[in-house]
Amino acid sequence: MTKTYSSHGSVIALLTSHFRIDPGRVQRAREIQTKGWVTLTHHAPLLISAKVSGNYDVRIDLRTGHDLICNCPDWSSKGQQAYRPCKHLLAVALEVDAVMGVSPQPVVTPTPEAVPDALATPIAEDGLPDFAEESFTDQVRNAIGRAIAALADMVEVTVRAGEIPFLVGPTGVGKTSAVRQVATRNGWGFEEVTGSESWADADLLGLRTDHMEQPGVFARAFTRARDGETVLLFIDEALRFNSRAHDLFMRPFQPTPVDVARAMGLQVHEPVRLVEAPLWGIEWAPVSKVHIVLSANPWGSVLDPALVRRVWPLPVDLDEEIVKLFDPALADAIRASWNAVRQGELPLPIEYQALARARHPGDTSLLRAYLVRLSVVDKAASEGFKTLVEGMGIAL
Repeated sequence: MTKTYSSHGSVIALLTSHFRIDPGRVQRAREIQTKGWVTLTHHAPLLISAKVSGNYDVRIDLRTGHDLICNCPDWSSKGQQAYRPCKHLLAVALEVDAVMGVSPQPVVTPTPEAVPDALATPIAEDGLPDFAEESFTDQVRNAIGRAIAALADMVEVTVRAGEIPFLVGPTGVGKTSAVRQVATRNGWGFEEVTGSESWADADLLGLRTDHMEQPGVFARAFTRARDGETVLLFIDEALRFNSRAHDLFMRPFQPTPVDVARAMGLQVHEPVRLVEAPLWGIEWAPVSKVHIVLSANPWGSVLDPALVRRVWPLPVDLDEEIVKLFDPALADAIRASWNAVRQGELPLPIEYQALARARHPGDTSLLRAYLVRLSVVDKAASEGFKTLVEGMGIAL
């Protein structure tokens, strides 16, 4: 395997400045071996990808922000909500630093007296750990965590009431994180698919030929449910699917009564979800074992009213408790981006992920980063929002 590196500073130091580092995890991370690859670009580590022991995939993406991915249960269930990297993420960061000969000075193990929870906090200007009770970044991230947890509660209550929640809100408001949290907190199996205009029924249900069988997300979820596992089937970016895919949703979203299922030759004792496609056939599972959740941005393909009546819409919007942490002028700019999205004037708001990187209540760097991202989607909109912000008295 080939590993490519360039000159850079400590990756651990970068993580420490944006996330809460658990020294205990750092010690465990030193025992983990990577068995994949690590790729960096010139001057700074922009993209790090690896596979570590336990067959977990790790990705540290610094191109659009400090985005971390690991498919281990620790990070998936609670680490990303608490902004505490798992040992696998830390192991990869440590390996990069070791190969480059960079000393990860910010990673220290404080005494229990210094930090009650034994958690490292962001690094102060002198390069030493700052053991303040809670940094501003922590306040924002904790508020975001509470907002996502509250949304997860809404989703779970709706699911347990026998409905299909349909989360509708702009990108970056925590919809996907909330749904995943519902599955992990209940120990349910999880199957996820993200909308694509090119996907058809065979992609979603499955494809059978004389020479192969390729199950889709519906077939996987329904098979697991028939085997006795409770599964949450998450259909993300639902409005990006074409009308043919939406037609496939009609049948499984409406439970089929026992007598009808038996008349079809199915030996069942409770209502079931049925789905069918020409290149796969019929797939079914007990309603009690398959929970379905939809999510979408408030634009895209037009939904059939017959499909809408089968789901329970849950509007998702900016949580005011997060915004109130910022200085008044910056808070108004954040609200303005969300208001413009609601009115269809902007394609994306200043999302939670951007707010979570703010270092202090008046940190306007998040506005500059937002304008860069917005300009890629709509340059005119970016210029217009910049003018609006400057009109509020905020210097960029």
